Amino acid sequence: MLNRIFAFGSLVLAVVSLAACTSPRGAQTISPSSYAYNQAIAHSKSEQLLLNLVRLKYRDAIVFMDIDGVTTQHQYGGAFGSETLIPFRNAANGSALLIPGVSVSERPTIVYKPVDSSQFAQDLLAPIAPETILLLANSGWSIERLLACCVERLGQLSNAPSASGPTPEMIPDNAAFRHAATLMRDLQKQEMVRVERLPEIGAERADTYLLIDAEETPNCQPLRDLLGADACHMRYRLVAKGGTLKRQELFAQTRTVLGALYALSHAVETPSAHAASGLTTQSKVLTSQTPDWVSFTGGLFEVRSGTSAPEDASVKVFYRDHWFWISDQDLESKTTFNLVLFLLALQSAASEGVSPLLTLDAGG
Repeated sequence: MLNRIFAFGSLVLAVVSLAACTSPRGAQTISPSSYAYNQAIAHSKSEQLLLNLVRLKYRDAIVFMDIDGVTTQHQYGGAFGSETLIPFRNAANGSALLIPGVSVSERPTIVYKPVDSSQFAQDLLAPIAPETILLLANSGWSIERLLACCVERLGQLSNAPSASGPTPEMIPDNAAFRHAATLMRDLQKQEMVRVERLPEIGAERADTYLLIDAEETPNCQPLRDLLGADACHMRYRLVAKGGTLKRQELFAQTRTVLGALYALSHAVETPSAHAASGLTTQSKVLTSQTPDWVSFTGGLFEVRSGTSAPEDASVKVFYRDHWFWISDQDLESKTTFNLVLFLLALQSAASEGVSPLLTLDAGG
């Protein structure tokens, strides 16, 4: 009789356990796995971008891979085991207890697709849209970072168009541009610099402008001197590279997306062995105001290199027998790196006809 009670109890426990696996509570296993996939995809995108920046430094071909889909299958299995119980007092024989076992396995399928279409090439070669600068600036991004990365010229100040391609033989001097960008960042914190869309007088369309109002501030005079302005109330129309310019117009001209990538790739540190082998262009210093490529970026971006894997890397890749990475403590470089990720996503969305930027209010 005791044997039958134990067997029946074990059978009920097994049925309940297996039923739980098929109940909605079984979906709880999806939550931690989706978090892991989210982490893995984000890390993959970061590694891909860093790898391509390093490739540009070496004048190698760049390749972007897109994750086309992630699907998972959960498999559940059940099994029974048995144990012999120690006999109770006055029981003639021992009893056998059935023990249910349940296993859960997950089989992910990830589909990668190389992004090599003509549309993607056009996206890379296309100028950064003024509306993109508008959205980023109004989302809290530093105007200094946006100017350093995305703008090639601001009025009479040049941010080195030669840096928008393969590493040049001379490090161009953009010290005046950097100084103006720093002054405008200070003004932006005081809400005296902003980016807005304003309608043209007598026209139906609106344009994007960089507006500066530095009157009665310590930054007024130095900014006037740098920009050659008559007053500290200025308005620069943001123009995509190759766009139409009006006569005697104050404008800020954006880089192409590929130009922005190239401009940052120069700040990739070249291993000494590679420099000695001539694998990368070793640019000569033109002026002490811009002694290296990290200074060219205003200290906003740097990629380090070494033979050993770093322990404190935010993102790292192994290329040409060396490690390249961005330090986890280098907040400036990490922020600029994230800006480029957003920039690529926005540019891709714009080419697909997605334009939420145009629905924003001027102060949005």
